[in-house]
Amino acid sequence: MIFCGKYQTNPELIPFRKPGGFFSSSNDLIGDHVKTASRDLTDRITAAAGGLKNAGMMRPLSLRFGLLVCLISMILSFSCSRSAETDFTLRVGIPNGPVTLDTRLATDSYGIMISRLIGDGLFKLTPNFEVVPNLVESYEQPSETIYIFRIREGVKFHNGLPLTAEDVEYTYKSILGSELNSPFKGAFDRVKAMEVLSPTSIRIELKEPYAPFLTVLGIGIVPKKIASEMGEGFGTAPVGTGPYKLIRFVSDSIVELEANAEYYGEIPKTRKLTFDVIKDDNVRILKLMKGEIDLVQNGIPPMLIDKILEDPAIKMKSDTSVVVTYLGFNLSDPILKNGLVRGAIAHAIDRDAIIGHRFKGLAVKANSILAPENWAYNSELRGYDFDPSQAKRMLDEAGFPDPDGDGPGKRFVIVYKTSTVKERIDIAQMIAHQLGDVGIGVRVEPYEWGKFYGDIRKGNFQMYSLSWSLLTEPDMFYDICHTSQLAPKGVNRNRYSDPEVDDLVLLGRVTMDRARRKEIYARVQQILLQDLPYLPLWYEKNVVLYRDNLIGVTLRPDGDLHTLVGVEKKKR
Repeated sequence: MIFCGKYQTNPELIPFRKPGGFFSSSNDLIGDHVKTASRDLTDRITAAAGGLKNAGMMRPLSLRFGLLVCLISMILSFSCSRSAETDFTLRVGIPNGPVTLDTRLATDSYGIMISRLIGDGLFKLTPNFEVVPNLVESYEQPSETIYIFRIREGVKFHNGLPLTAEDVEYTYKSILGSELNSPFKGAFDRVKAMEVLSPTSIRIELKEPYAPFLTVLGIGIVPKKIASEMGEGFGTAPVGTGPYKLIRFVSDSIVELEANAEYYGEIPKTRKLTFDVIKDDNVRILKLMKGEIDLVQNGIPPMLIDKILEDPAIKMKSDTSVVVTYLGFNLSDPILKNGLVRGAIAHAIDRDAIIGHRFKGLAVKANSILAPENWAYNSELRGYDFDPSQAKRMLDEAGFPDPDGDGPGKRFVIVYKTSTVKERIDIAQMIAHQLGDVGIGVRVEPYEWGKFYGDIRKGNFQMYSLSWSLLTEPDMFYDICHTSQLAPKGVNRNRYSDPEVDDLVLLGRVTMDRARRKEIYARVQQILLQDLPYLPLWYEKNVVLYRDNLIGVTLRPDGDLHTLVGVEKKKR
C-alpha cells in the first residue's frame, strides 16, 4: 500500500508575512528590531558578496548562515518581551500545504497526514507499524479472500450523520470508479465484490489473497451523501469522523482544525489545531522562537539547532525515522535512461560530506527506499561508495567522454528540479557541484511547491529530489515500480519498467506469509539498487522543536502527525 509521499495551489495568502520584513504581527519590538537588522545586514552582505560569483558554493551558504545566527541572537536577547499565550490553539509550522484534504486523493505527506486527522479509516497503524482496528469494532475472515467487518456503533461524522456500512461501501467504490481518478485505485483493484449486510456490517470479497489489504483500509471513510453531492469540492471542505474537524483551508497558506468533542477515541487536548504554511525553513524557526507558532517538526536547519536551544523556551526531541530523501531519474530521458550514467551519478555524490555539513549527525546514508526500521528492509544491501574516478570511467563507457580533461567543458547538462525551500536548494547546489567535478553539468531549477510537485507527478523532469515519509508497507513498490503504474496515471513517475520486478511486486501482494514476503522484497530492493530508478541518499531523523509550554510532545518513526492529539498547551 501507499502510506507514502511529499503539494498545493493559490499562493495568494501567506500568513505572518508582509513586504519588507519577516514578521507581520502587530505586537512588538522584536519584529521591528529584527526587520531593521535584517535589512541592514542584508545590505551589507549584498555589497560584500559582489565579488563572490566565482568563489565556490560554500561562501554564500555561510553568509546566509551568519545572517540567520544574527537574527536568532537578537530574538534571544529580546526574549523577555514575548507576549503571553491567551488561547488554546496549537499552531504548527509546515513547509508545504496539502493539495487536497480528500483522503481518497491525497498522495503528498501533509495531505495524507492532515486528511487522516479529519477522517478515520477502518484500520490504523501503531507507532510500531502494527495494523489495528480503528472504525472497525471487530472482523472475521472466513477465507483468505473474504472479510466481514463490523463497524463501531455510535460513531458520527462531523456534521452529525451516523457512520454506516453504506459510507464504507461508497468510499471504496468511489476509489475504484473512473470519475474520481483516485491514485489508490490500484490498491483496491483486488476487490471482487462488496455487500452491505446491515447498517454496521459489510462483507468484502477479494479476487485473490492480498497481504496488505488491512493496511489499505487505513484510508479515511467519507460520508456518502456529502461526498457524492460535493464532487471535487470535497477536497477543500471534507467531513470525516476523526479527532479534528475542518474549519478553514486556504490552499498553500493555512489549515485550521477544531477538536471533535464527540470523538469516540481520545479527544484532542487542545481546542484548535492550525497548520501554517511557512515555506522558508529559517523563517519558520524564527516564528517558533518568537512564539508565533508552537511547534515545528522536521525541515529544521541542523546547523542552527545548538543556537536555537540557547533559548530556554525551546525544547527538542529527535528519533529515528522512515523518511528517506532520494534522487529521482526520468528513465525515458535520452541521457538518464543509460544505467551507467545513473551509476556514475551515484558514485560522484559524496553523501558523507553533505550529511556532515548539512545535517550535523541528524541523518544517515541510505541504500534503500525502505528504512532499517521497516520489517521488509534488506540489511545486506551495499550502497555506492563515493568514487569520482569510477564515475568518470562509467561516463566514458556510457559514451559521454570528457571534452577537455580537467577543463570547464561538460559531458552533458541535466536539469535538476527542486522546491524553493532554501535547505533543499542548498543541497541541490552541493550535489550539482560534486557532479560538476566529474564533468556533468547541472542546472538547478527551484519551483514553488505546486508547480514542482505537479511536474513530478506528470513525469515532467530529468532529475529531481524529494523525501518520502509514511513508507510503512513494502507494497508501495507496486505503486512506484510496476509498469502498470506509469505516470501520469500512476505513481511510477520515473517510468521504470522491469519484468522481474513486475512479477515480484505482484507476488509480494498475494503472499500472506511475512517471512516469504521479506525475501521477495529483499530481491526487489537489490534489483532497484542496481537499476537506480531512484538513488536513495539518506534517512533524516525526525526532529521536533517546540515551545516549553507544550506537554506530551512525541515522535513516531513515520513522522505521522496524529501525535498532536495528545499535546497539551499550558497557558503562560
